[in-house]
Amino acid sequence: MEKLRVLVLSHPVTDALNGDGAGAKACLERFPELDWRFISSMECTEADVRDADVITGHPRPQWLKDAPELRWLHLQSAGVNGYERREIYAREDIVVTRAAGVHAPAMAEHALGMALSLTRKLPELYRSQLEGRWQPIHARKELHDAEVLMLGTGYLASAITPLLRPFGCRITGLRRDVNKPLPPDYDRMLPPEKLHEALGEADYVFSTLPLTEKTRHLLDRAALEAVKPGAILVNIGRGGTVDHEALLDALRSGRLAGAGLDVTEPEPLPEGHPLWSQPNVIVTPHCSAWSEATDRRRYGVFLRLLGLFLEGKPLPGRIDFDAGY
Repeated sequence: MEKLRVLVLSHPVTDALNGDGAGAKACLERFPELDWRFISSMECTEADVRDADVITGHPRPQWLKDAPELRWLHLQSAGVNGYERREIYAREDIVVTRAAGVHAPAMAEHALGMALSLTRKLPELYRSQLEGRWQPIHARKELHDAEVLMLGTGYLASAITPLLRPFGCRITGLRRDVNKPLPPDYDRMLPPEKLHEALGEADYVFSTLPLTEKTRHLLDRAALEAVKPGAILVNIGRGGTVDHEALLDALRSGRLAGAGLDVTEPEPLPEGHPLWSQPNVIVTPHCSAWSEATDRRRYGVFLRLLGLFLEGKPLPGRIDFDAGY
């Protein structure tokens, strides 16, 4: 019987899944009977994709229509943009999964760090330090006892909310079905049509939303005009969920006290874009997910799912093509 051909595409940020990386070694030790290929995503060719039965990584979406042997694609990210439409694949029975939750601990720390840095005005203070100036800049807010709105209540949000609890925050979430049991750490759930009302009450807004037709520019001009004056926004979901022109106006007017953005629209954020020089903004280049522990979780999840796949069992974390994530 022909060996199952597994193509592993490593990310340029990490060497864990390179041929001699810890993840690659774990793959070979766990399933030595498979036909493994470890290639950098930058070096991957259309022929590599065409010959694979299983791929983990991010092959070019335009190549997938010509990959009839591909039975399962496991994305090494929580986001699925570019891979969420069934029609891009050669097989109708293709299984596509995502690495939901593996990045959440690192991203949650990043989000909390942004919120606290903006609260304590650390960006402005650090600029004074670099200039060698003793210039006290006094914070006006505290995260303690604050009203928090979570936009998105999935894996990532569930990693952030426990970090907020020691501060005594009151946490509100938005979701379609408010009759489901309240998740841990939340004080209440509101339906999506209450978005503007919820924004008007929140001292901090954390967005972990995926980008879909329904969430694109959810935080538009009307929504950002509805925010509580002096609120802080942290977005580690997708940049396209926020209208950045309206965001700049809200920041310049002081309606928003600050914004922490690990994601932007567009990406990369162009040189000279006004967000770079906005004093009450922290921009990080979509890097909140990375750590050595993230690497271990990423290939650990893949190996667990691979075991299920080989046994013919259902795989958790499958993309819902109808929902788009």
